[in-house]
Amino acid sequence: MSIKKTISIKQNDGYYFPMFNLKGMRSSISPFFGGDLKVDYHHYALEPTTENDMYHNISSRNVIFDVDHKLYFLNGQTSLQQKDQIVYETDLLYQKVTRSNNKFSIKTTSFVPLDDMVEVHQVIFKNTSSKTIKLQPTIAVPIYARSADNLRDHRQVTSLLNQIDVVDHGILVKPTLSFDERGHTINSTIYSVFGDSTDLEINGYIPTMDRLIHGGSLHFPKGLKNIEQLGYHTEGFEAMGGIQFKEVHLEPNASVIFYFSIGIHENKEQAFKENMKFLNEKAFHDGLEASHKYFLDYVRGLEFEFTDLETSHQLSWVVLQPLLRRFFGNSYLPHHDYGHGGRGWRDLWQDLLALIMMNDDSVYDLLYNNFQGVRIDGSNATIIGDQPGEFKADRNMITRVWSDHGAWPLLTTKMYIDETGDLEFLLKNQYYFDDQFTHYTKKTKKKPIQNKVLNQNQEIYLGTILEHLLLQNLVGHHNVGEHGFVKLEDADWNDGLDMAHHRGETIAFTHMYANNLRELASMIRLLPTRNIVLFEELSMLLKEDVDIQSYFDVVSEFKGHKIWIDQFVLANQLDKLAQNRIQFLRNNAYNNKQYQSYFNNDGLNPDANGTVSLTGQAIALLSQVPTKMQAKELAINTKKQLFDKKIGGYHLNSNYQQVLTNMGRAYGFAYGHKENGAVFSHMVIMYAYGLYQYNLVNQGHEAALTLLKQAQNSRSQVLLGIPEYFSNEGIGKYPYLTGSASWMLKLLRSEIFGISLHLGVLKLSPKLKKDDFIDGKASITTYLFKAKREITYYNPKHLDFGSYQISSIKINGKNVENEFRHLDGNIEVYLDEKL
Repeated sequence: MSIKKTISIKQNDGYYFPMFNLKGMRSSISPFFGGDLKVDYHHYALEPTTENDMYHNISSRNVIFDVDHKLYFLNGQTSLQQKDQIVYETDLLYQKVTRSNNKFSIKTTSFVPLDDMVEVHQVIFKNTSSKTIKLQPTIAVPIYARSADNLRDHRQVTSLLNQIDVVDHGILVKPTLSFDERGHTINSTIYSVFGDSTDLEINGYIPTMDRLIHGGSLHFPKGLKNIEQLGYHTEGFEAMGGIQFKEVHLEPNASVIFYFSIGIHENKEQAFKENMKFLNEKAFHDGLEASHKYFLDYVRGLEFEFTDLETSHQLSWVVLQPLLRRFFGNSYLPHHDYGHGGRGWRDLWQDLLALIMMNDDSVYDLLYNNFQGVRIDGSNATIIGDQPGEFKADRNMITRVWSDHGAWPLLTTKMYIDETGDLEFLLKNQYYFDDQFTHYTKKTKKKPIQNKVLNQNQEIYLGTILEHLLLQNLVGHHNVGEHGFVKLEDADWNDGLDMAHHRGETIAFTHMYANNLRELASMIRLLPTRNIVLFEELSMLLKEDVDIQSYFDVVSEFKGHKIWIDQFVLANQLDKLAQNRIQFLRNNAYNNKQYQSYFNNDGLNPDANGTVSLTGQAIALLSQVPTKMQAKELAINTKKQLFDKKIGGYHLNSNYQQVLTNMGRAYGFAYGHKENGAVFSHMVIMYAYGLYQYNLVNQGHEAALTLLKQAQNSRSQVLLGIPEYFSNEGIGKYPYLTGSASWMLKLLRSEIFGISLHLGVLKLSPKLKKDDFIDGKASITTYLFKAKREITYYNPKHLDFGSYQISSIKINGKNVENEFRHLDGNIEVYLDEKL
């Protein structure tokens, strides 16, 4: 399988590409060699870049080519190269850029090796003219070598820390300190640029920015003759990875090849070894092939033959996106120019959906360890650290409560249990997170010595996973505002609704908490133990009318006493709470053929005048709260109000025509951008999922496929996969790192291809439309019962959903029933007309 994408670039559309390895090297790179390279927020080898920096790619990777005494750049940022032809190729997980004009071509291949802390590049310069040319290349990579904090904070001062050495084939930069006015520390990190060639001989080195510029600029460097030799040392300057080769005369059709690398290491020996390792043809191609194979094998764990070849290939990139989120978090790419790394609570659980589908070996441990982030008051840590069980209050040290956070863990846990049949996972014991915050973070106490909840005997308290789930969902369920819906708190799924702290309510996630109680009741009835152990205070939350503040008061001085409750008594009470709330929602939140989504900080409905928020419709359907009639009505109304095929489908909300300061910052954004009415992929796909659950397949299919096709449209400027959102011009923004990827895969696997698992038992119930088949066939390759299997649906009569039924199922040529507890081979499913 090849999912290589090759395009011709006529202008700078802001494309960039992520490269990384599992050791922690993270890169963003563009066809103009912009982007940056880092291991974390405080260790950047190249200057940190934002979206805007993609349009002035001068301070990043570069090679200066002196061709017949005229200067040309690898990054193309000269007046002589504005009409160059550029062919851009991306694949798993490298980029290849071929830049050509009537004199020469430059082909550059770039990747990050799997096990080494370097980014490596092969450059092939070919004389395509009919005349011999004089060529002298100079690798010229500005070495940033510091924290992102210092981009606009002590930039010049931190350059004074630089210790710069010219070594054999390279430049090493080791700042003396990690500069932080809250407490400076000795620096151990070495940043480097190395180069080598069998065709060219090194002439000398340019180790500082000042020497290269020499009264000019990075666009017009005047210091190409200011070279130094091996052993040169200098201090206190901006560093330059300048490595100059000797001039050669290049005959027509002749080529030269050279290599360069950029590294981040903790000792000099490792820097030498790993930089030089790939600077020859065999090692470079071996490393490239190993990297390509690793990522190719990964995406082959979930493959689709669906709709057409372009969509099938696109979905392979979507398969990669949750892995990118796992290693980049919501940071470190040009659009994601916020945060210091790490993922949020919601991200963690939703990215696990894809890892479960991929049969990732780490799923059990990740799932189990994630529950360590739950506080005893039902809130949770909001930022996940790099180590298992490492949690923080917030990336910016601002403590907030997102009202939806308690709802997501159950969805992921249930998927794990249904895939594996491991219902007893609910009975495993786990810690609770503790810090100085209590009362849903509204009050504080003395910060504990360790971040684990203790009982009254100062022993670490352990509760079951089920107890953690009950806690978060019961607190969420009972934490209601004046209208009887869940308090919005500091925001919900929509981070931009952050100005309705006092009277805001999220009707959308009131649905999800109610449904979660219903789901928990069903799971509890199936547990192998009759007596369920809970901490005593949790029983307060099993009543219909709960003073949630009283609960917060009690657990702020947690005792840790345990009680036992009959599983059926517990399940029945949860069901009662759920059903009462669901009926309340149907009676009080559904008006004018739509579900209300919110109350604002004035206690009013922002959609009272006929506007619509997609969130309320999507989460209602996803939680299976609406009646069938309500679902049909709201689907028609939502499409009428929010759907625009030209830009990717469903707007997140109507245009309110004003800044809603009683809702949140989102409504200060221009309409059609980000959380104010963009086509927000995550919510669109959850909405599509909800429509499919109600068998509103035509509407769900339109929502999902319109979004996928918009991403394929070159005018969307989406290179690969699906973005976080499309603007009001249909331009994709925030590519690669989006939770919508996991939901797209879940939608395809569970609903469209009908892979329905319940407690380890598989049944097939496809909802494929006739356009989803390619020549009468549609297939999915996925892990089932820990083995990779292919399920192929055959539709020779080109029947649409609703017109077909499964006529037979075969494994290894033998007919089988539509219920599986294991699989001995691939599955063939034959569809025929309904009787």
